[in-house]
Amino acid sequence: MSSLDSLLTRKAMTKGEVAQVGTDEPVAIRIKALAAAGAITSVTVTTGTGIVFISANGGTDSYEFGTYTTVGALVDAINADGMFEAKVLDTLRSYATDDQFADGAITASTTDGVSYYDVLVDTSEAKYFAYRLTTSRAVGETKPKGSRRVHLQEFVYYATLGNAAADDVQVWECEEGVETQKMGLLSVSATKTTENFASGEGRLSSGVGKDLVVILVDNTSLADSADNFLRVIGEVE
Repeated sequence: MSSLDSLLTRKAMTKGEVAQVGTDEPVAIRIKALAAAGAITSVTVTTGTGIVFISANGGTDSYEFGTYTTVGALVDAINADGMFEAKVLDTLRSYATDDQFADGAITASTTDGVSYYDVLVDTSEAKYFAYRLTTSRAVGETKPKGSRRVHLQEFVYYATLGNAAADDVQVWECEEGVETQKMGLLSVSATKTTENFASGEGRLSSGVGKDLVVILVDNTSLADSADNFLRVIGEVE
């Protein structure tokens, strides 16, 4: 499946655009090095242990998942140290860090002249797919969010689930650490499934300045497959 970032060139959603993530492609945390860090030697995730940054000015900065047990706590700690800036994307701040992220060194990628390190979701270990519909996927975005909101029109998914169940297809509204579930639906395993509003003519809207996160989750297993995907259609107002 095509990755989300190849489809969108890592830009914010615009009207009529489609975003898609496949196995191990959701971006849980997007990270940008600040000038204070100097040259970056490496950014490495060890699944179940922690994330380590090695930079010219900061030396070695380690964040253990046993200490920073949630995504939100980890991102807040990285931001507080002032060497890197981190942003929560295709996950929830309340999710656990342990056994969540893809293992190994992260290769920086450049978008619109900015270099990012993307911490990806290990979808079979974390047992979920997610995509965040937001006004911007950039880190350090200076545009005001206060007058903007997002609209979810449709999402489509395919994945082999260990335990398809009620409330395993979810939509969450998120703002500044406050996460509120807006929808919960029955999941379907190994079948391409489409969920929309009024046959695609309606939409689920966020509050002003808030994001919507679509999540397909399973509490038993979520098998790795090149056929897996979560596709989201939405708008930014």
